[in-house]
Amino acid sequence: MQYVNVGPGGQVQIDQQALKRAEAEHKVKCGRYLKFAFFAHLAALLLVNIVVWGIYGMLRSKDRGGTYPWPLWVTFGSIVLVIAHLLSMLPYYVCKPSSGCPRWVWVVLLNLLLVNIVAWAVYATSESEACAPGVHCEYLWPAWVSGSTALAALVVVAMPWICGHFFGIHDDVGDSEVDEEMYYRPKA
Repeated sequence: MQYVNVGPGGQVQIDQQALKRAEAEHKVKCGRYLKFAFFAHLAALLLVNIVVWGIYGMLRSKDRGGTYPWPLWVTFGSIVLVIAHLLSMLPYYVCKPSSGCPRWVWVVLLNLLLVNIVAWAVYATSESEACAPGVHCEYLWPAWVSGSTALAALVVVAMPWICGHFFGIHDDVGDSEVDEEMYYRPKA
């Protein structure tokens, strides 16, 4: 479909309605791709959990490997993966793209937050199983996770500004750059 026509006398005419329709079609397709990817991951995780719990059910005896419910950790990891997937898609549904704060920054920050929540949840669970009630006997390792992800978050937040300062923000394209790309660059 053509969005731009050159009329008699060299006048450029833009079919605004066709352009809006193409943009809407692109948004609908992206939404479908996101939904498909999410449900494909969900189906794969469900299948993995069914297989893992089936294996656990067959082997669950003191003779064959104990009765510790290890598949709970697989299920926990699957839930974390689904949440990470949702957090990664959220900025694309909620935020409009902006050159000041790109959506990828929000994706990374939300997933860093999830990493911290998971680390502290695993610590709380494992400490309660390893220590006597009321006694804190384990090393406070999630503090290192929180510190390193806080540093990573600062770098991620600073990246658009640093890269934009030196290289120009990728969404901030001027007319001269577009004209150069359209008319002056050799076609491959």
